[in-house]
Amino acid sequence: MHEMKRNLALLMFLAWVSCQAADMYDLDTDATRVGFDVERFGLRLITAHFRQFQGDFVFDRHGLGSRVDVTVKTESIDCGDSHWNPNLRSPEWLDVQQYPQMIYRSRHIEFIGEDRALASGELTLHGITRPVDLSVSELDCNNQPAASRVCRFVAQARVRRSDYGLPHGFWTGGDQVDITITGVGLRADRVSDSPH
Repeated sequence: MHEMKRNLALLMFLAWVSCQAADMYDLDTDATRVGFDVERFGLRLITAHFRQFQGDFVFDRHGLGSRVDVTVKTESIDCGDSHWNPNLRSPEWLDVQQYPQMIYRSRHIEFIGEDRALASGELTLHGITRPVDLSVSELDCNNQPAASRVCRFVAQARVRRSDYGLPHGFWTGGDQVDITITGVGLRADRVSDSPH
């Protein structure tokens, strides 16, 4: 009887630990879009997106484990224009040969109500790392069984090309760049090892 009680207590403890672990989601690259807009004179000059990227995230409302990690292959940029695409990959823009990756990492997320959050992190672009906040909206992590759980969100940020040593001007567009991630995450088999 004593052994049985001990085993029951152990099972209850393990179940409690499992409940405390924050679920991790992998970005669904087929359903997620990572894009940006560049304006000139207040008008949209370029809209483009990246075809190759990977990332995962944790939304932990009850602890300190929330985070976002996204790595983008800059060469995969595509604006749907065969003339502009080489320009966007050139040293005048992303210089993809010298800087093949763009990385965003966040280690703090503040939740605002049920469907909004603010992710504070750093963006590394063109060899320069600077703090960037992602404003998350339309956050919907459904309550289906864990094995089929899906997370959807829209994340937006505004950066300046000059902060990353990227040229800008009359022909190449304005300094301001609006980044938008329309994300879909699929629950990963692993759990986050981030501290709570």
